[in-house]
Amino acid sequence: MARAQLPARPRREDDAPALRARLTPGRPQPALTPRIAACRCSEAVRAGLYLLNGDWDPAHRVAQSLPGPLGAHWHALVHRHEPDFDNSKYWLARVGRSPVYPVLAKAARAAGHEEVLAAGRWDAARFTDAYAAQEGWTQALDRLEQEALLERCLGLEDAN
Repeated sequence: MARAQLPARPRREDDAPALRARLTPGRPQPALTPRIAACRCSEAVRAGLYLLNGDWDPAHRVAQSLPGPLGAHWHALVHRHEPDFDNSKYWLARVGRSPVYPVLAKAARAAGHEEVLAAGRWDAARFTDAYAAQEGWTQALDRLEQEALLERCLGLEDAN
């Protein structure tokens, strides 16, 4: 008599928060790519995990499939990293007011980089121009934007 096959028990490391904790800024880990693909998470979270891991092609593919402002935001960030700055600004124009922009404005003010603010608010196009000019200080704010957007997506996932 054949034994009944039990479904595989989900592995803890395949949860989005566990994968996120393993990502290292500026150091892509190819071994995480298939785990991100198999992650039990929303496509918005998957796009962020891919981007934070430096997996540009799958990040672009997933971001492109996401509707609305959230998809536009991930899509813009992917284009910023390709680099395709004009296309990034095109998608940023479709984001509207992202809930992560106040966090970025506060960080820019604290770092003394108010040139990326307009009327005291985060200006994503100005920031993209500074990033394109390879201003070294933009790396930290770029990373903060990715992480804040991923946190937002994880929060939306938890709310469902």
